[in-house]
Amino acid sequence: MRPLRSVLLLWGILCGCGASPFTAPGPDSGGPDVAPPEDTAPPPEASRPDTGPAPVPPNPNPVVVGVVPDHGPFRGGNRVVVRGTNFAEESVVSFGGSMVQPRDTVLTDTRRLTVVPPSNRPGVVDVEVVVGERRAVLPRGYTYDAVYADPPDGSIAGGTYLTVQGLGTHFDDTTAVTLDGAPCRDVRVQGPERLTCVTAAHPEGRVTLAVATGEERHAVPDGFNYTDSADTIRGGLSGGAIIDSVNVTVIASGTGDALPGAYVFLGEDPAVPAPRSGRTDTRGRLTLSVPGLRGPATLTVSARCFNSHTIQVFDARNVTVYLSPQMIPACAMGDPPPSTPSRGTFAAQVSGELVWEGPMEFAPNPWNNIPRPRAGERRVAFVYATQPDIIYPTIAPGEGGTVLEVVTPGYGGRGYPFTIVARPAALAVYAIAGIENIRTQRFTPYIMGVARGVLGAPRATVTNVSVAMNIPLDHATDVTLEALPPPVRGEPNRVRVEGFIDLGGEGVIARPDISVVGRDELDTYRLVALPAFSGTLADARLTVRGIFGSNDQFNVTPYSVNIAAGITSPDDVVRLRNWVGIPNITSPMENGRLGDAREVRFTLAEGSPDMWWVTLAGDVLYWQTFALGTERAFRFPDLSAIMGLRDIPEGTPLYMNLSGLRVPAFNFNQFRYSYLSTLYWNAYSARTLLFTR
Repeated sequence: MRPLRSVLLLWGILCGCGASPFTAPGPDSGGPDVAPPEDTAPPPEASRPDTGPAPVPPNPNPVVVGVVPDHGPFRGGNRVVVRGTNFAEESVVSFGGSMVQPRDTVLTDTRRLTVVPPSNRPGVVDVEVVVGERRAVLPRGYTYDAVYADPPDGSIAGGTYLTVQGLGTHFDDTTAVTLDGAPCRDVRVQGPERLTCVTAAHPEGRVTLAVATGEERHAVPDGFNYTDSADTIRGGLSGGAIIDSVNVTVIASGTGDALPGAYVFLGEDPAVPAPRSGRTDTRGRLTLSVPGLRGPATLTVSARCFNSHTIQVFDARNVTVYLSPQMIPACAMGDPPPSTPSRGTFAAQVSGELVWEGPMEFAPNPWNNIPRPRAGERRVAFVYATQPDIIYPTIAPGEGGTVLEVVTPGYGGRGYPFTIVARPAALAVYAIAGIENIRTQRFTPYIMGVARGVLGAPRATVTNVSVAMNIPLDHATDVTLEALPPPVRGEPNRVRVEGFIDLGGEGVIARPDISVVGRDELDTYRLVALPAFSGTLADARLTVRGIFGSNDQFNVTPYSVNIAAGITSPDDVVRLRNWVGIPNITSPMENGRLGDAREVRFTLAEGSPDMWWVTLAGDVLYWQTFALGTERAFRFPDLSAIMGLRDIPEGTPLYMNLSGLRVPAFNFNQFRYSYLSTLYWNAYSARTLLFTR
């Protein structure tokens, strides 16, 4: 059974390191000044030997001369190269005082460091490199852009659905977006810091992203990349319709290395002769040139000690495929490569106060906007940091993030102190306060506070974050379910509806208390204790996720998930519609055998997805298949007759996961591997099957 994706965050140990300047001895510093003997006169000037200037010792200090590229998004996460001299493995790099994660600092050589900048406020910052006790600073060496495009690239044919995120921006209905001067059409402003649009056609290459709102203008050089060739970074399909040939690039997943000698063939017969089949060259490339070839086509790629991959019913000229290695003894060659110890991952530490309004100006005020607790109850507040998206689970606040209405004697602050760890990124800190039953720990929220624009960095200590506890949780969102997909053999049979508050580039407020469980679509699911989207949350958006799952286990198949995002008011009625159907696999049967045709067949009562993603695994991943959502069968060709290839093993348990997904503005012939992230999906379903060959 395939669980919904979850991500485990590994927080490092917060620590700091000091530094002091280093001064090399000057060339004139020598031994003590000793006078010559009295009976010996110094030689005349002309007779002294010409030894030339004294040698200058090399400067051991690091030197930073530039950053390439010299700009990037405020959220960080991009990859840049710091250039200079005297770099070492232990180099620590900082941008505007925010340290780069050690694991994201890679020494290429003594003149180059490849790093991933942390988040920071838009603007120009200094870049610092520290090696031991020596340091170098490049003043104003890097610029954090106030806007960025997601995704950062798309087809030259246009039609890419683009989200533009900003920080400190003021997008409104007058905002215009251009790419190399060409308007991005269908601009829809979702808040002061977020909008969407659809790209126009443009020749291949990197172009400037420009966003203008009145007198406020932002331009990001190379802010978007139009592509028309093999995408070795994001993989997938591109280049327009097939005309006489298909260009194939095969990449090793994980390393990004080209895979020479991979076998590629068109159709379903692995033994088809050239030019419909062939092997990739030393660059992992192969062009299958067949006069009169037109799409749609089916293509399979396989390599020794790697999984096989099929793309079914596509019409794209360029295909870039990632193959995953099979970690089995038969593929072991010599000693394993030496492992490089991880340099660790470090969190940020955020501290501050929860502040209630009241008569006391220089001392904590009572929590008068929360009812008085009864016997066995207490007032309590929980402090969190926003998560990157709705996939990440809420991180428990811990002792430092659990705040009671207790004033510590001698404490001189205006509020109630807290300390939490947070991901090193642009984020918001929020607190939920209410009444908790001490025995059952049942919590009823009443008041919320949010501090926006908090910027954490690895090992950074962010202090004096003031969270005003003045947002009543007195709104509710009614959610209705329309046309749930028909269950198959009684499953799924339960529904869970969840709410998330999206703050754009600062992440998502994930509250486990905003969740309702029911039985069917006849119920109205009410998400209560929501704040008004005004004031601090004026640009917030509500995301609602509905899961049609089985019993109490909503994270196992079969299930169908529907997501509604961009809701501007918590008082709206949200309708979850257009669910992806639950596939009913008819062949092979559960715990059965794959037939001689090596084909999986299934039916779908309604709700076709945009595409299917099939994974077949046993002790390793054997096969991946991507197909158009209208398909109802998949075939695993017999590779045993092809020299060097390993076929699906016989007699061992095989685990197949069949997922159907929908992506806004999706075009299967422009598929990218990034679309395999649930962040792109607005609806999906899945079913698993256990069988043997």
